[in-house]
Amino acid sequence: MNYTKDIGNFGEDIAKKYFLDAGYIYITRNVKSSHREIDLIFKIKNETIFVEVKTRIINHESLKETPISRFQAKNLQHAILDYSIKNKINLDYARLDLIVILIDKNKRCCSIRHYKNII
Repeated sequence: MNYTKDIGNFGEDIAKKYFLDAGYIYITRNVKSSHREIDLIFKIKNETIFVEVKTRIINHESLKETPISRFQAKNLQHAILDYSIKNKINLDYARLDLIVILIDKNKRCCSIRHYKNII
Protein backbone atom coordinates (compact mmCIF):
# COMPACT_ATOMS: atom_id res chain seq x y z
CA MET A 1 0.00 0.00 0.00
CA ASN A 2 1.07 3.55 -0.51
CA TYR A 3 0.57 6.63 1.66
CA THR A 4 -2.29 8.03 -0.43
CA LYS A 5 -4.20 4.72 -0.33
CA ASP A 6 -3.62 4.47 3.44
CA ILE A 7 -5.04 7.98 3.94
CA GLY A 8 -8.03 7.08 1.75
CA ASN A 9 -8.71 3.88 3.71
CA PHE A 10 -8.41 5.81 6.98
CA GLY A 11 -11.00 8.33 5.74
CA GLU A 12 -13.35 5.56 4.63
CA ASP A 13 -13.08 3.95 8.08
CA ILE A 14 -14.01 7.27 9.71
CA ALA A 15 -16.92 7.77 7.31
CA LYS A 16 -18.19 4.24 7.93
CA LYS A 17 -18.19 4.80 11.70
CA TYR A 18 -19.91 8.18 11.21
CA PHE A 19 -22.78 6.56 9.27
CA LEU A 20 -23.08 3.58 11.61
CA ASP A 21 -23.24 5.92 14.62
CA ALA A 22 -26.05 7.80 12.84
CA GLY A 23 -28.12 4.60 12.50
CA TYR A 24 -27.39 3.67 8.89
CA ILE A 25 -27.06 0.00 7.93
CA TYR A 26 -23.76 -0.90 6.26
CA ILE A 27 -24.08 -2.72 2.93
CA THR A 28 -20.62 -2.83 1.32
CA ARG A 29 -17.40 -0.98 0.54
CA ASN A 30 -15.25 -0.28 -2.54
CA VAL A 31 -17.61 -1.53 -5.25
CA LYS A 32 -15.81 -1.44 -8.59
CA SER A 33 -17.59 -0.68 -11.85
CA SER A 34 -15.42 -0.39 -14.95
CA HIS A 35 -13.19 2.62 -14.29
CA ARG A 36 -14.83 3.92 -11.08
CA GLU A 37 -15.43 2.85 -7.53
CA ILE A 38 -18.25 3.51 -5.07
CA ASP A 39 -16.55 3.96 -1.69
CA LEU A 40 -19.38 2.99 0.68
CA ILE A 41 -23.01 1.92 0.44
CA PHE A 42 -25.55 2.13 3.27
CA LYS A 43 -29.29 1.83 3.78
CA ILE A 44 -31.56 3.84 6.00
CA LYS A 45 -35.27 3.09 6.04
CA ASN A 46 -36.08 2.34 2.39
CA GLU A 47 -33.31 4.52 0.94
CA THR A 48 -29.95 3.39 -0.46
CA ILE A 49 -27.09 5.81 0.23
CA PHE A 50 -24.04 5.76 -2.04
CA VAL A 51 -21.10 7.54 -0.44
CA GLU A 52 -18.04 9.15 -2.00
CA VAL A 53 -15.32 9.82 0.58
CA LYS A 54 -12.61 12.43 0.07
CA THR A 55 -9.86 12.57 2.68
CA ARG A 56 -7.46 15.50 2.84
CA ILE A 57 -4.57 16.49 5.05
CA ILE A 58 -5.25 20.11 5.99
CA ASN A 59 -2.96 22.59 4.28
CA HIS A 60 -3.43 25.79 2.33
CA GLU A 61 -3.97 24.01 -1.01
CA SER A 62 -6.31 21.29 0.27
CA LEU A 63 -8.82 23.87 1.48
CA LYS A 64 -9.03 25.47 -1.99
CA GLU A 65 -9.44 22.18 -3.82
CA THR A 66 -12.83 21.10 -5.21
CA PRO A 67 -13.66 17.73 -3.62
CA ILE A 68 -15.27 16.20 -6.71
CA SER A 69 -14.96 17.11 -10.38
CA ARG A 70 -17.70 16.90 -13.00
CA PHE A 71 -15.83 13.98 -14.58
CA GLN A 72 -15.77 12.13 -11.24
CA ALA A 73 -19.47 12.87 -10.69
CA LYS A 74 -20.30 11.46 -14.13
CA ASN A 75 -18.26 8.32 -13.44
CA LEU A 76 -19.99 7.90 -10.08
CA GLN A 77 -23.39 8.20 -11.73
CA HIS A 78 -22.46 5.39 -14.14
CA ALA A 79 -21.13 3.21 -11.32
CA ILE A 80 -24.29 3.78 -9.28
CA LEU A 81 -26.47 2.95 -12.28
CA ASP A 82 -24.53 -0.27 -12.93
CA TYR A 83 -24.73 -1.32 -9.28
CA SER A 84 -28.43 -0.46 -9.08
CA ILE A 85 -29.30 -2.48 -12.17
CA LYS A 86 -27.34 -5.53 -10.95
CA ASN A 87 -28.87 -5.31 -7.46
CA LYS A 88 -32.39 -4.21 -8.46
CA ILE A 89 -32.26 -0.91 -6.58
CA ASN A 90 -34.89 1.69 -7.37
CA LEU A 91 -33.00 4.95 -7.94
CA ASP A 92 -36.06 6.91 -6.84
CA TYR A 93 -35.06 5.77 -3.35
CA ALA A 94 -31.32 6.39 -3.61
CA ARG A 95 -28.93 9.28 -3.23
CA LEU A 96 -25.23 10.09 -3.48
CA ASP A 97 -23.62 11.72 -0.46
CA LEU A 98 -20.15 13.22 -0.21
CA ILE A 99 -18.11 12.94 2.97
CA VAL A 100 -15.04 15.16 3.24
CA ILE A 101 -12.61 14.18 5.98
CA LEU A 102 -10.11 16.93 6.86
CA ILE A 103 -7.16 15.66 8.87
CA ASP A 104 -5.21 18.10 11.03
CA LYS A 105 -1.88 16.37 11.71
CA ASN A 106 -0.74 19.10 14.11
CA LYS A 107 -3.79 18.79 16.35
CA ARG A 108 -4.06 15.02 15.75
CA CYS A 109 -7.75 15.23 14.95
CA CYS A 110 -10.08 15.42 11.98
CA SER A 111 -13.35 17.02 10.99
CA ILE A 112 -16.16 15.57 8.91
CA ARG A 113 -18.25 17.45 6.38
CA HIS A 114 -21.34 15.62 5.12
CA TYR A 115 -23.02 16.79 1.92
CA LYS A 116 -26.27 14.96 1.14
CA ASN A 117 -27.67 14.22 -2.29
CA ILE A 118 -24.90 15.95 -4.25
CA ILE A 119 -26.18 15.07 -7.76
